[in-house]
Amino acid sequence: MDVITKFISKSTVLVRAYVYDEDDALTDPTTSITVTIVDPAGTTKVDNAAMTKHGTGVYDYFYNTAADSVEGNWVGEVTTVDGSGEDAKTAIATFSFEVKKGL
Repeated sequence: MDVITKFISKSTVLVRAYVYDEDDALTDPTTSITVTIVDPAGTTKVDNAAMTKHGTGVYDYFYNTAADSVEGNWVGEVTTVDGSGEDAKTAIATFSFEVKKGL
């Protein structure tokens, strides 16, 4: 799969996360996996939304940009939580993509 980092407004951005265990095998977090997306103006557009399971250890989130989406570099993070209490393990992965106005 190609990684696309530039999108025209009114496009759909696919955020795909792969979750691995200590042995580098795909695995599912036992508690949660969420995504947050922030536009270049600092406005949170997606706040800890649940991601959809695509397969073992593979999760997707589709974000539709609007015609009036702010141009520039958008940032986001995927957070996984495995377990609870003192034994909970949290992992955070960051990503970014650029939005430009369509024709």
